[in-house]
Amino acid sequence: MTSSHPVISVKTMTDYHLESFLRCPYKFYYQHILSINSNQVKWRQAVQLIINQVVQRFYQLPPNAQHKLNLLKLIDRSWKNVSLQLFESKVDYYMILAKTTDHLLQFLSPRQEQKPPLFLKQKLNTYIEELETQLSLTFELAEWSTHSFTVKKFLVEADEEMIQLYNHLMVVFSSEAFGKLPDRIEIITLLEGEKYTFSPTMNNVTQGIMYLKDMKNLLQHPNDYSKTNSLTECRSCSFTHKCKGGQNNFIENTRPNNEFLH
Repeated sequence: MTSSHPVISVKTMTDYHLESFLRCPYKFYYQHILSINSNQVKWRQAVQLIINQVVQRFYQLPPNAQHKLNLLKLIDRSWKNVSLQLFESKVDYYMILAKTTDHLLQFLSPRQEQKPPLFLKQKLNTYIEELETQLSLTFELAEWSTHSFTVKKFLVEADEEMIQLYNHLMVVFSSEAFGKLPDRIEIITLLEGEKYTFSPTMNNVTQGIMYLKDMKNLLQHPNDYSKTNSLTECRSCSFTHKCKGGQNNFIENTRPNNEFLH
């Protein structure tokens, strides 16, 4: 892009903005800076929505009703509204359904505590002075522990960068908003069936602030954005036709109506 392109004003950094940016800066730009709406929902968005709904509804059940049969009923009910057309093939549809169902059964267990979770699908905001920015984060599940609390994040899939992002977000947010860190952060990926566990210390707060400062700086300068190299990401993107021709085409065809992150 030319140097005349405005710097993006980042008033609030949300978890879904940052996740979108990590997956592909071009897609992030079209969707959240230019506010181009694509009505074409892709399979990952649909499956992530199902996962969020199932986790929330499962833990809203009374403790004695939190068992595998009811979990299967919730999964079945949620998947009934998903169109096969979102997936590349019937094989993909049934493979993703089977894997996410199997791993939800594996990782969603009845809560031992009788008291309700600390947070269940709750979006919270806090101002981070060092970033001069609001930070917005959705807690799918946070539970009390002996000395603090634990946080669980359920994702369709995540690579090392995505896991690092969410660990930094939860550490920085918790330190500022709650004045304490979680005992444990668990990120569970439901396609691979992996659980990544992180026990943060106060040293991680400084690291997290530095990481998010770098992310904010990257967000503010779209002239430095680069397209993802992931073919999987491109196949699941609604803006592929806008990216043809590489970065030069992106530069020529991206002129925002305003300079704010939505």
